[in-house]
Order: sequence, then structure tokens, then C-alpha cells
Amino acid sequence: MKKTNNAAQWWSEDRGFYMILLLCVLAVAAAAVVLFASPHTAEADPLDGYLYEADEEASVSEPLDRVPAMQTEPADGAQQEETDEAADSDTEKTQAEAAAPQAEETPAAAALTFTPPMDADVSHAFSGDALEYNETTRDWRTHEGADYAGEAGDAVRAIADGTVLRVGDDTIYGKYVVLGHAQEMCSLYAGLDEIAVSEGDSVAGGSQLAVLGAPMPLEQALGVHLHLAVTQNGDAIDPASLF
Repeated sequence: MKKTNNAAQWWSEDRGFYMILLLCVLAVAAAAVVLFASPHTAEADPLDGYLYEADEEASVSEPLDRVPAMQTEPADGAQQEETDEAADSDTEKTQAEAAAPQAEETPAAAALTFTPPMDADVSHAFSGDALEYNETTRDWRTHEGADYAGEAGDAVRAIADGTVLRVGDDTIYGKYVVLGHAQEMCSLYAGLDEIAVSEGDSVAGGSQLAVLGAPMPLEQALGVHLHLAVTQNGDAIDPASLF
């Protein structure tokens, strides 16, 4: 009987320790299950979505002026006195602005002027949402750009004033340049060689960025050509519609 009481006393004194130990083991086991059961995704290609959304920290917001937010209308139910005071204030402001010399429009705020990237016609048009068969990858996909056929060494020019956001070389686009423009626009030039600009450079529309080189790997079956893609507010638009 005494032996039984001793065993019961031992269990009563030490069961708290073993309960904590058991909970720790269960927590470690659960963490291991979650870790190995979670899907492991490969690192995202920086050019997914034609790169532009991935460049928010790379100066898309800083060097390029954003479209100013529209002013909101007065709230409904405002008192007539407040309305009259606002009208008087606006009148005084308008008169002061009319009397003051007009400031020149800054280049960033001015309307963009576009120039074709090459002395060539479009050889493969923008498809929008329509799927097209890609002879290189042998699958169906959209063509979110316009291609300009040419010869190796032909000059490739900036389509508008802008800032060089990225210069790179990969297995999808080959050698490429990405420019950021005003009005939330970006342009991608792929299939290049002898790139003459560096990241952070300011370029003028019509200035040479590079020359045509080997075909971009994603469209190798099309031969030597410039692949030009343009986005505005993150949405792909037809580059040929700009010229």
C-alpha cells in the first residue's frame, strides 16, 4: 500500500513536467509538418508581367511624376455660408493666378511625344487578350508587345523621354532595357546588343538605346527583331497605337 502511495505521489509531483515536455514535442512535430507540407514555390521571374510592376521600388514612383489626384467636390448638405466663403476664396485665388505670370509646364507634366523605335514596320502585332501560337515555345499565349523585324546592328531608339529603370540579360528576353516615362508608362525593348545606356540615365525620345542583336529567346523562331512592350498603369497597351 505504501509503495502504491509513493508511486501516486511521484506521479502527482512530476506530471506537470512531463505534460510540458509532451506539449513541446507536439509543437515541434506540428511545425515540422507545416514546414514540409507547405508548397515551395520557385523564385518569381523579375520579368513576370513584363517587369513593370516589379519596379515600383526601382524608381517608377520617384523620378516619374504621378497624375495628380482630382479634387473632391464639397460634401452634400454644406451650409450656404460655407459655400459662399469658399466661392469668394476661389474668386480671389483665380484673380491672383490671372495676375501672376504663368509658370512654364515642366517636362514631366507635358504630354509625351512618341517616336517609332526603329525605321521599320511592325512585323508581329500586339494580340491583346487573344492567344497566338508561339513557334518557339510551341504553345498558345498572348503577345503583349509589337515586333519590328530588322538586321543585327540596326539602331533601336527610345519611344519617348524617360528614365532607364533596368538593363539586363536573361534567358527569356535576351539583352533588354526598360524605360519609365511620365503618365505611368513604361516601355520594354528586348532582343538587343551593344546597349548604350545604364540604369538611372535620363534619355530623350528618339535617342539610341542599343542595336539589334540575337533574337530574344522567347521568340527565337521569328529571327532578329525588336520586341517592344508598353504598359500604362500596369496594363499592356498596343505600342503601334502610339505612333
